[in-house]
Order: sequence, then C-alpha cells, then structure tokens
Amino acid sequence: MITKSQARQIAHGHVKEMEANVGLELVLLDQHTMERHFGWVFFYNSKRYVETGEFKYTLAGNAPIVVTKADGKLHMTGTAHPIEHYLKEFER
Repeated sequence: MITKSQARQIAHGHVKEMEANVGLELVLLDQHTMERHFGWVFFYNSKRYVETGEFKYTLAGNAPIVVTKADGKLHMTGTAHPIEHYLKEFER
C-alpha cells in the first residue's frame, strides 16, 4: 500500500515527463484530487493557465491520472467521457 503523498509524487513525476511533449510547465491541481477506495485521481493543467486563468493557456486532452493504492501504478483515464465513467471501471 502506498500513501497519498507517494501517489502524488508518482503523478507529479509523470506530469513532469509530459512537459517536453506539450512544451509547457505543468502542475497538479491539488484542490481537485479525489480519493477512492482503489487510489487517487490527480488532475493537472499548465502552470500558466493556473496563474492567469486565460483559456488560451489551458490544455486540451489532459486526461486525469489514477494512481492505485495497492501497487502505486499509474493509469491514464480519458477525455471522451466524464471522469465518473472511468472511475466506475476501476471500481469493477
């Protein structure tokens, strides 16, 4: 079992790896983190969007990240459906 802090470090590391592909500094949105029995759901966006609120700096297709409590594995969700759709799949 991992802690929320460890899960956040895993999600943060993944977001930092993604920066090279998107060309922007990315940050986790800690205020939106969700905890479920299977793990934590982390949301992220560009740092510039978070600081300015200007829509032109927001990311498109930034699917939430799930880190499972049991093993610390990282799973990307999707953006085609609301987050609850993907979380129900984890609950099964």
